[in-house]
Amino acid sequence: MFLGAGPCTLVAIRRLREGPPEIQDQLDMTIITNSEWHYFPPLFADLALGEVTVDKIRAPAKNIAERYNAKFVLDEVTKVDPANRRVTTKGGKTFNYDYLFICLGVRNAPEVIPGLAEHGYHNYSLEGALRMREALAKFKGGDIVVLTPETPYRCGCYPFEIVGRIKYFAQRKNKNAKVHLVHVMTEQEILGAFKDVARQFMRLHKKMGIEYHTGKKVERVEKNKLIFQNGETMHYDLLIYVPPVRVPRPVEGVRELIANPKVMKTTFPEFRNPTYKEIFLPTDGALPSIGLPIAGIFMHAAAVAAADSLIAELTGVRATVPYPQQIVAVTDFGPTGYLVSFDVDDKGDGTATQKMYVTSINPMIKFMKLSFYLGWIESLK
Repeated sequence: MFLGAGPCTLVAIRRLREGPPEIQDQLDMTIITNSEWHYFPPLFADLALGEVTVDKIRAPAKNIAERYNAKFVLDEVTKVDPANRRVTTKGGKTFNYDYLFICLGVRNAPEVIPGLAEHGYHNYSLEGALRMREALAKFKGGDIVVLTPETPYRCGCYPFEIVGRIKYFAQRKNKNAKVHLVHVMTEQEILGAFKDVARQFMRLHKKMGIEYHTGKKVERVEKNKLIFQNGETMHYDLLIYVPPVRVPRPVEGVRELIANPKVMKTTFPEFRNPTYKEIFLPTDGALPSIGLPIAGIFMHAAAVAAADSLIAELTGVRATVPYPQQIVAVTDFGPTGYLVSFDVDDKGDGTATQKMYVTSINPMIKFMKLSFYLGWIESLK
């Protein structure tokens, strides 16, 4: 059983159907999702910047079920009960499972910071991206602040990409914008986490005139003003924020499934829950529990590895698709793109480490990124 119909479910279910013919009769798969659409979340940024339309970033979720021979249930999961191997839905249905893939990602939780949702904009959902697009279209000029109020957050490079893209957007639209990056991490913490990549994008941002304000902990947001915990304030004309994250509602309160209010529990490299081995969590919302970031490229590899772990269990043959030792990401920083590589090492204790570095800088990389994302959706239509 798969909870959610996003990229995590698609990748895992596809790998299972690519498995040995002898297990296919054993795979009675069900997808439960509260949305009729499959989205590729990174495209929400392109939608917010007016570079794509809504129909380009989504495909019918039922197409996944039809293509890979699974049942499709359009309903909202309200509770996961691992002790009894069942899930319940808002529609009052109960489903039992032998194996469960929790592919629900993280929940956007702007409400944890007073005033954030009321006064700011984000592109981490369809609705958010459409509101942000409208706000950018109406923006006449002034200070644009991109705020990252908490860690961990979805896609570590995102705030550093989006400030460049917004500055580039403003230049192309002849809007007089001064762009600020406000981040909860200090500059040293950013350099420590992103290494050579940080040095590269910091140099680019300096040339673009983007200002950094690091180590800033926001207490609350008011109209046109950020109030920090140390009493300092900062003016803005347009506020873009990275939403704080929390675990999905269906697993809240299930102690064995969550590491803390922001992160679910999984293990490397099989991506099983450490208590309930029949539950797989290759979702990005669990990756920080094993030392990896909340990011789509890491989730993609995790979904393949988790599915292959299940294939190995069903066949008694060792998994043939281990988690890769190197992962490559394509990024868009506005006027140019970076090819970023990650070396992943298995620590042997259920966790991993990753080291990132830039392998190429070229404007063509940003177009490669968009082409891949758009092709992902078109392949499901």
